[in-house]
Amino acid sequence: MSDASAQKTPERRTNYRQLFSFAVCCGMICWIIEYPIQPVFAAANQNTLLIGKQALSQDSYTIPIAPPSPFGGMTVEEILRLRVKAVWQQPLLIGINYRPSEAVFCRLRSRSAWRELPGDSLSTDDGEPRPSAGSEYVLNPYVLVAATIAAPPIESNTEASAGQLFPSSLFWESSQARATAVYDVSSALRNTDRVDAEPVSLDQLSLQLVAMNARDMNLNYAAILPNDANGVSLPQELSEAVLIEQYLRHDPHCGAAGGCNEVSPPQKEFTGLRLTDLPARMMIRLWSDRPESADAAPDMRFVLTFR
Repeated sequence: MSDASAQKTPERRTNYRQLFSFAVCCGMICWIIEYPIQPVFAAANQNTLLIGKQALSQDSYTIPIAPPSPFGGMTVEEILRLRVKAVWQQPLLIGINYRPSEAVFCRLRSRSAWRELPGDSLSTDDGEPRPSAGSEYVLNPYVLVAATIAAPPIESNTEASAGQLFPSSLFWESSQARATAVYDVSSALRNTDRVDAEPVSLDQLSLQLVAMNARDMNLNYAAILPNDANGVSLPQELSEAVLIEQYLRHDPHCGAAGGCNEVSPPQKEFTGLRLTDLPARMMIRLWSDRPESADAAPDMRFVLTFR
């Protein structure tokens, strides 16, 4: 037998380890494309408002209200950049260590759809995306506690919806650790859209508070004492310090393909407020740490005025 015939053709063996590694890499690439890497948040909220003794200015000033904006299809990084930009529009109010808090923002999903803001007052031209529900909080970080308003149906078979309620002005007194947001409720009543075309009265409106901006600024507890409210009927729970638990999240079951980003469900303690007269006013007491009682001196006072 010749040497050539004695030599065997080498067998081609499958390297299963390399195939497995290749499959894992492909899977990771597909996962990253579908679920982009989320931003890294601080382990603990160390955000600090420069108010009271830490205030850098003794002046009082008005902060412009930014309109809501479409967020659909944006990455979390893009949204957080808008947030940081909005925060640093007022450099005298915020400590240099500001970072969007994990508790408020980490549940968002990149490139997801967003729930849209209802209300004809925010309608856009055909083909233009509608503003996203939640963008009004992201873009207005110094509205520490916002009010939303909805008109419940008069009859069980009658649907009703209300135009959104946004502050018409925001006034800060950082040296006094106080700020005031003014709401034009009379205009909101005129813009309320009902399918039965009946006018909406003040006592048909239910008020809800959204305090996620206070939470992001490391003000984690809120209370409203009865003596601090005029023309407003308050739920009993708000007379004690309440832990703020509101945030933004991704809801996979919102009805849109792939789910959508949205504001977290209403927090029970901040719902069921009623305006009994106009003008009305209430002062929300805010603390970073749980106070011994709601009578304790707050770290910040945020006033809502309704006209």
